[in-house]
Amino acid sequence: MARHILTIKDLGETACWLLVQQALGMPDPKLQTDFMTQRVALLVFAQHSLPERLCVSAAVRQMGGSVVYEGNRGIWRAEMDDYREQLLPIFGYYLDCMYVYGLPVRGWDAKSTEPRFPVINAGSPDAHPAHTLADISCMLRCSRYLDTINCAWIGCVNGTLHSLMEATAWFPFRLRVALPTQADRRPLQEAVERLGSSVTFVDSPKEAVKGANYVFAGCRSGLTAEERACWRVDAGLLSLAEPNVRLLLSASPVSAIGVADEILAGKASLLVQQAEYRLRVHKRMLHWVFLDNEREL
Repeated sequence: MARHILTIKDLGETACWLLVQQALGMPDPKLQTDFMTQRVALLVFAQHSLPERLCVSAAVRQMGGSVVYEGNRGIWRAEMDDYREQLLPIFGYYLDCMYVYGLPVRGWDAKSTEPRFPVINAGSPDAHPAHTLADISCMLRCSRYLDTINCAWIGCVNGTLHSLMEATAWFPFRLRVALPTQADRRPLQEAVERLGSSVTFVDSPKEAVKGANYVFAGCRSGLTAEERACWRVDAGLLSLAEPNVRLLLSASPVSAIGVADEILAGKASLLVQQAEYRLRVHKRMLHWVFLDNEREL
């Protein structure tokens, strides 16, 4: 049976730690290999995202594989909604794995449709396993240990926040979350209670950032123009954090809350390192799904 990565729970604690350690240990993130030779990956994107498309495509192609891209302008979504159970078995004769982006995944039980190939979540509104494991890798690269780390999240909810909260059950960092007033906290708070992990909710960016080692700039999709002026990262806000605070973007600069130019281009920003470790993690995910599948054949 194929292995899928829709959320980090699909990986489990041991595999999550393993992928992070393997990502950290790769000598060169752009190393060319033949692991994906004669394998075809389908990219099914319900929303446009050039950074995500480039990252996944680079991971597959640098490992020798081929990519077929289906973007958000086609009619495939209606076809998949109506005929998923019939189409996926057919795809199994043409594909070796499939990436999905922009589609909610928590209501989709990939095992029930029994696709013959791995399905990997490249980013969804309710989960983003690759981003989360890449960001944890960045934190470990900078701080070495996580048990003394305080993280702050500022902005609206996206898939990275969902996965980051889940990760606190296995990775020992603490997370403070500041959401705009219109955001519904209740589902998130209920999820935290089930996890029993170190996540707290506060009312303002200043409360979240106080004493933080890492600040996540959340997405801005739910903010009004007036709110965007308040929900942004600048030098004044970061002055409340630890002296060597680092900034991580939970989405591309196009979609994240505003960040002052001097900060985004400065030493506090981990934007470039995040891109590197997302490539590393995607490559390790491919190894995990295929090597595990091959052991079961």
